[in-house]
Amino acid sequence: MIRFEHVTKYFGERTVLDDVSLDIEPGETFVIVGFSGAGKSVTLKHIIRLLTPDLGRVYIGAEAISEATGRDLELLREQFGVLFQGGALLEWLSVGENVALPLRERTAMTDAEIERRVQEKLKLVNLEGVMDAHPSELSGGMRKRVGLARAIVMNPHIILYDEPTSGLDPVTSRAIDQLIERMRQELNVTSVVVTHDLFSALSIGGRIAMISDGRIIEMAKPADFIKSKNEVVKSFLDAQYITKRGVWERGNHETHE
Repeated sequence: MIRFEHVTKYFGERTVLDDVSLDIEPGETFVIVGFSGAGKSVTLKHIIRLLTPDLGRVYIGAEAISEATGRDLELLREQFGVLFQGGALLEWLSVGENVALPLRERTAMTDAEIERRVQEKLKLVNLEGVMDAHPSELSGGMRKRVGLARAIVMNPHIILYDEPTSGLDPVTSRAIDQLIERMRQELNVTSVVVTHDLFSALSIGGRIAMISDGRIIEMAKPADFIKSKNEVVKSFLDAQYITKRGVWERGNHETHE
């Protein structure tokens, strides 16, 4: 379980997270949405301790990662895989070398073992046969999938996704959604997804939390989230035509004039 207990974070005089408390269950896909600058990515960075709360605590299981140091922090971080917004691939390395990087840095696996693991993860994200290609030769969607293969190569318990569909066309975005769901089903991982793509959030989320001005203003399952009475949530839904032009249901998007 991932748990936030009354987490507050300041950037100078600005409050970016304001008394945030939440629980994310093992095996859940938890999606965080909100307008730009609302605190979504700041929340994600607290989970893996790239940021430390000014007040409150963040727990991974029974351990307070917000207070961990040294080897204890390293061990907690080993539970995570991260898909960064831009993929964060090293352009001078091949696809296979990019995916293998965590294995070479953090394990004593042989070259043969590493190659088998890399091929296994590339197959899982539907990218067989591109081991020797370089990132510059790949489409945006393929780069995201390579980034995902690298995120799962260490067999993490938790995957953090930072805007996984950003910059992608709708068809490719839906393919990434399907991969996120596949990771949950086949690897039994806990997923935390930060996204501005509301269609994606409604499709993959077990629960959706909306942050506004550093506070969680709504947290609900997708079917309940779209029925929110909160005016900020309603404006967010309307901006993406989820409620203005239709009724969204899981697996069905009907339009009503």
